[in-house]
Amino acid sequence: MSWTDKCAVRTINQLRDRFSITDFVETGAFKGINARFQSRNFFKVLTCESNKDYCFEAMANTSDCRNVQVHLDDSEHFLREYTYKHRFDGRKDIPFFYLDAHFYRKEGPRWQVQKELKALDGFENCVIAIHDFANGMGHCIYDGERLGMKVVGKLLKEVNPYFNYYTNTLEFCDIIKEPKDLNLIDDASTRDNIKYANSSDNKKYRGILYCTPDKLDDSFDLMSWSEYGT
Repeated sequence: MSWTDKCAVRTINQLRDRFSITDFVETGAFKGINARFQSRNFFKVLTCESNKDYCFEAMANTSDCRNVQVHLDDSEHFLREYTYKHRFDGRKDIPFFYLDAHFYRKEGPRWQVQKELKALDGFENCVIAIHDFANGMGHCIYDGERLGMKVVGKLLKEVNPYFNYYTNTLEFCDIIKEPKDLNLIDDASTRDNIKYANSSDNKKYRGILYCTPDKLDDSFDLMSWSEYGT
């Protein structure tokens, strides 16, 4: 839920402008609030949700957003379809892949993000953000394994061996407390998400890993992953 953090919103918009991005491609639509929010920041928003109930709610919540496409689909298949069409159409533009489909079911898979990155294998010319990343703030952890470079590092290199890696920091987090703080629609879904995000520091401050095809300048409130040192 990066939309609950004003600094993350600003960073994503900066990346959009830096790389002239039109497509925001999200995995894990949940109830569609992030897709609805990003619809005013990007020319096109494409998102998927494998849970039928959540997907239909996301469709309802974005029904007035003409530039949002919500797919009832597994995130790996969704990304493979997107990348195939992107290449088939001969497109050279840079999409923004926002990977947030991390919930773990006991029956598996533990790390859906690994399958998502395999679906992007060799894409190269893209920006990737992995939400809930282990950078010292709140992150996903399953059976004692953290969502860090040990989980995704090798696969990211197979997407683009020349990626530059950056992470957000606690210093540059600005969590909203009311829908009006970001001019959001004030409905039950939005309020529930904001309440959840503010329920503890672990939920409030979530780690994000940003992967970019070129280096960023100092105007970004991010730390180089090599600087972070783990």
